[in-house]
Amino acid sequence: MTRLWPGGLAARFSLLLVAALLGANLVAAWVMAREGSAFDRAIRLQGDAHRLHALVSALEAADPETVEMLPRASSTGFTRFSVDAAPLALPQTTRLPMHETDLSVELPGHEIRIHESGHHPDDGRAPLMLVSVRLDRGAAAGRWLNALAYPLPVQSAWQWKQGFFAPLLASLFGTLAVALVFVRRMTRPLRALAEAARAAGRGDRSARVAESGAGELREAALAFNDMQRRIAGFEAERMRMLAALAHDMRTPITGLRIRAEMLEDDSQRGDMIRVLDEMAVMADGLMHAGSARRGTEPMQPVDLDAALARLCADCGAGYSGPGPLVMPLRPVAMTRAIRNLLENAARYAGPARLTLRRDAQAALIRVEDDGPGIPEALLARVTEPFVRGEDSRSARTGGAGLGLAIAQDVIHVHGGTLALCNRPEGGLRIEIRLPLHGPG
Repeated sequence: MTRLWPGGLAARFSLLLVAALLGANLVAAWVMAREGSAFDRAIRLQGDAHRLHALVSALEAADPETVEMLPRASSTGFTRFSVDAAPLALPQTTRLPMHETDLSVELPGHEIRIHESGHHPDDGRAPLMLVSVRLDRGAAAGRWLNALAYPLPVQSAWQWKQGFFAPLLASLFGTLAVALVFVRRMTRPLRALAEAARAAGRGDRSARVAESGAGELREAALAFNDMQRRIAGFEAERMRMLAALAHDMRTPITGLRIRAEMLEDDSQRGDMIRVLDEMAVMADGLMHAGSARRGTEPMQPVDLDAALARLCADCGAGYSGPGPLVMPLRPVAMTRAIRNLLENAARYAGPARLTLRRDAQAALIRVEDDGPGIPEALLARVTEPFVRGEDSRSARTGGAGLGLAIAQDVIHVHGGTLALCNRPEGGLRIEIRLPLHGPG
């Protein structure tokens, strides 16, 4: 049952509305069925009114012989006519003054009596109603035209009733169409808020929501936009502090390295220079991380195939691509992210191989090398800042452990994913998936 329940708010509102309208119409049909006799009498009287008018007019203008013959000739299996000296009286009948008023519109100036069903003494069937009209002119003046109306078959009766159900169906579909339009308009700000929240989750601090719609939705949009501004301010301030700290560290590190080179003790000099070089690499990594994360580069159409081909040529990596593939990217940030991956591979395993493919929804980038790979225990953490895939802190073999973290941040801002795994034949494989139409 849960699987059949729609997930979207608009779909749930629509389903609720359909159920409510159908329920209201079913109740109306049930009430109409409960009041079937009154309803049948009303539509039967409406259908027979013109025939009664024509028959009364003919009888008032006919000779005595025609007056006796015409009622029998006009009778059918469901309506019996007769001309009598008095209104036909049946047991257990009740007058229907409302129907008498309705029929008087067709037969002005005539005395009319209408009774609900009773039992005819010569026929076991119960008539639907008894109509009596006093004739005022001609040979039949002073006498009464009596009409016994019997129920129609179910199929014929429902053909009459279709016209009464048409307004119900029209109101159902009309109300449903209008309500669906308004439901979609009401839920559109929620969809926009969800898309902006997903973009914010990927690190896009420029994502904003239009402050429109119902009051509650405007409040939610205002709160979201204010949250985005505050987070963007906090992150910018943190990155400025990080970059400033890294920049300020370089001057004392350089001064200490000059002093270390002047030491006479070779063993101490070598150890100090190695430590200072590692600190310099970490400072450079922090500066690069700060500049990468506080950038506000706009999206623009970029030929990803051409950009990767140039980058691989610069880094000495092999490349295979599908040809021109234009898609929205932040070109500088994306180039820096892929360069980090290629440089990591070159540092640990030699030249890498990069392959670009595409499917119906995304561009697929694969970077492979023939190095030692990464220990399985570190695969899930290696994209975190300052986590490295090898134990050395040598400036020759690696940086501060920020390259993969920066690459992952850039990929996420583009709405993509980055996954790492060790190849069965040896080496590391990095797979990137980027949506063709930008972050959604």
